[in-house]
Amino acid sequence: MTPAVPGDRFTIAVVGAGPRGTSFLERLLSVVEEAGESAPVPLVDIVVLDPEEPGPGHVWQTGQSELFLMNTPSFFPTVAAAGTPGLRPSSAALTFDQWRMANPDRAQVLDRTDYPPRAVYGRYLAEMYREVTDALAASAAVGTLEWRQTEVVHLEPARRVTPVQGAHGAAPRKAILTLGDGSRVAADAVVLAVGHVPARLTGEQHRLATAAADLGLEYRGPSIPCDLDWDAVPAGADVLVRGMGLNFFDALAQLTLGRGGRFVDTGQGPGRALRYEPSGTEPVLHPASRRGVCYLPKAELDAFVPHAVALKYLVPEVVQALQAEHGPLDFMMHLWPLIHRDVVRAYYNALVHNRPEILGGSGPAIEFLASLVGLLESAGRGEPVTAHQAQELLHAYAPGMPFLDIRTLARPFEGRVYDSGEEYQREVAGFLEGISSEAAAGEDSPLMVAIGTLHAARLLVKQLVAEQRLTDASRRRDVSGWFETLVEGLASGPPLTRVEQLLAVARAGLVRFVGPDPQFEPDAGRSRFTVSSPQVGGADETLDVHRGTWMMEAMMPPNRVLLSTSGLVSSLLADGTAVPYTVEDEEGDPVPGRGFDVTGRPHRLKGAGGAVQEGVFVLGLQLASVQWGTAIAAEAGRDPDGRARTLGDADAAARAIWALATG
Repeated sequence: MTPAVPGDRFTIAVVGAGPRGTSFLERLLSVVEEAGESAPVPLVDIVVLDPEEPGPGHVWQTGQSELFLMNTPSFFPTVAAAGTPGLRPSSAALTFDQWRMANPDRAQVLDRTDYPPRAVYGRYLAEMYREVTDALAASAAVGTLEWRQTEVVHLEPARRVTPVQGAHGAAPRKAILTLGDGSRVAADAVVLAVGHVPARLTGEQHRLATAAADLGLEYRGPSIPCDLDWDAVPAGADVLVRGMGLNFFDALAQLTLGRGGRFVDTGQGPGRALRYEPSGTEPVLHPASRRGVCYLPKAELDAFVPHAVALKYLVPEVVQALQAEHGPLDFMMHLWPLIHRDVVRAYYNALVHNRPEILGGSGPAIEFLASLVGLLESAGRGEPVTAHQAQELLHAYAPGMPFLDIRTLARPFEGRVYDSGEEYQREVAGFLEGISSEAAAGEDSPLMVAIGTLHAARLLVKQLVAEQRLTDASRRRDVSGWFETLVEGLASGPPLTRVEQLLAVARAGLVRFVGPDPQFEPDAGRSRFTVSSPQVGGADETLDVHRGTWMMEAMMPPNRVLLSTSGLVSSLLADGTAVPYTVEDEEGDPVPGRGFDVTGRPHRLKGAGGAVQEGVFVLGLQLASVQWGTAIAAEAGRDPDGRARTLGDADAAARAIWALATG
C-alpha cells in the first residue's frame, strides 16, 4: 500500500454506533481487507459519533433489565456478514449464535432457540464493535479511528466549489457536522445510522398528557422500555395500558418479575402451564388494543419459518410474470390472492396429515386435499370467490367445520358483544389458552403452519417493497394499511412463555382485559383516566369502564421523520438537506411517507428538489419509506437482498464510500 500524506486523507463520519453503524464498519473492514496491502489508496480517517455505548447504542444498552427479551431466538440475528451468501466476511465477523456458543458465560448459557435478553445481545454488539474497530485501526489503510461520545445536531452536506487562483475543475468541500457541544467535524462521506430517535406526541396523546398534567395523573407516552422508571408505578395502582404488542410484554415482566413475583410450573398443559405467586407490590394492569387481544405467541420451532412451509403460488417467477403484464403491482389485486391460496393450502395440508379424523379419516382427507389443490391451482379468482368455493368443498367433508379465515383470526372478537367485563375476561383467557396449545404443537399445528406461511409471504413482500415493485398507492393502502398489522399480530408475537405468564397473571387477578377498539378519556370529575370498549357491557346496561390514575402507551416512539424531535433529523428537514419520501394516495395526491427520500441502493440522501447528497448515505430505520421492517436485524446466513437486507445495504454503502476514497 502506498499511503498518502495526512492532508490527502479521506474522512468518514459514522453517525450512530448501534447495530446499523456497526454493520457498516464490519462491511468497511471487509472491503479494506479485500483491497489488500498492495492497493495504492489514500489513508482513511474514521470518526464514530454517538452519545451511547458503541455497538449496543441506546436500545440494546448492556445495563438494562435482563427481563427485556429479544423478539427473535438466538439462531436468528447477526450484525455481521458471517456466512451471508454473496458477501465476503471480515476477519471479525460472527453471528450472535456463533458468539453465544463461543462465550457461554457472557451469553447466560442460552440455547439456540432461547430468546435472549436484550442486554445480552448488547454485549454481543459491544464486542463486535470492539473487534471490528480494532481490526480497522490496525489496518494500514486507516490513519485514525475514534469514537466521540456526542450527539450530532446539524449536518451541512459537502458542496463542489470552484478553486481560486485559476485552478482547473471543481474541488469537493467536506461536509460539516455540528456536535452537541458546538464543535465541528469535517467529513468527505457521512453514514446516517441514527436508529430510534425521539418523536413528539400525536394529537390524541398530547390531549391525554395535557389532561394528566391538569388533573395530577401520571401519563407515559411511547417510550423505549429501558428509558422508563418502572419503580415509579405504585403497588396496587390501576394502570391503563394502550397497546398489547411487544412493549406490553416488557411492562408485564417488569411489573411482575421485576417486583419480586415468581412463576411456578403447574405441570398442566399449554395455556395453564404457569401459576403466578405475587409479591404484593404489583400494580393492576388494564391492557387494551384495537384487536382486544395481545400479539399471538410464536410457534415452538427451531427455524424462523416452519420447515414444512414452501410457498406454491407467491413465487418469484409468478410475481415477475405479473409485473411484466401489469407494471408496478397492486397488492390486493395481484399478490393477496396468491398469499391467500398459499395460506389455505398450507393449513389444510397440515390438517390432512396431522388430524385427518376431522375430515372423516385418512382416505376422505386425502381426497379432500386433492380437490382443494385442484381448486387453488385454477388461476384468476380473487380471495372471496376462492374462499366461498373452498368453504363449500369443506362442508362436503366436515359439515360443522368453519373455513379458515386468516384475516378474521387477527380480530377474533370482531362483531361480538359481551354482557360484562368478567365474560370478556373469560373469553380472552379461553382464546389464548387455545392459541398456546397450537403454539406448543409447533409444526404439528395446522394453524401455526398457516401463520408461518403468512410470515414467509411477508418476507417476500418485504423484498418486493424494497425493490419498488408495488405501486405507492397500494403500498400505503394495503401493505401499510392492513397487511402489516395482520402479520405483526399473528406472526411477530412474543415467545410462548410470555403469553403463559400473561395468562397466569390474569388468573391471579392482576390483569383485566378491556376489549376491542378502546376509548381512553380523562375523567376530570374523578381525577382518573378511563377506558372502555364499545363491545363490553357493564352494570345497568352501560359499558364496562376501567379507571386508573396511571396510563401508559405500550409502544415505541413512531418511526416517522416528520414527527421526530431529534435535533439532527429536524435540522436536515428544515434546511432541505433531506425531505420525506412522498407517496401517492388513491387519488394521486402526494402524501409524505415515514422515512427520508433516498436513491436506490446504496441509499444516498435526497434533498429538496430531488438533489442527491452524493456523500451522505442512510442506513436503518429512516429508510422506512422505501423498505418495510427496518427495525428487524439481519437474519444469519440469508440473502443480503432479502432476509439480510440490512447487511446488503451496509455493504453497498461501504463499497460506494471506498470507491469515493480511492477514486
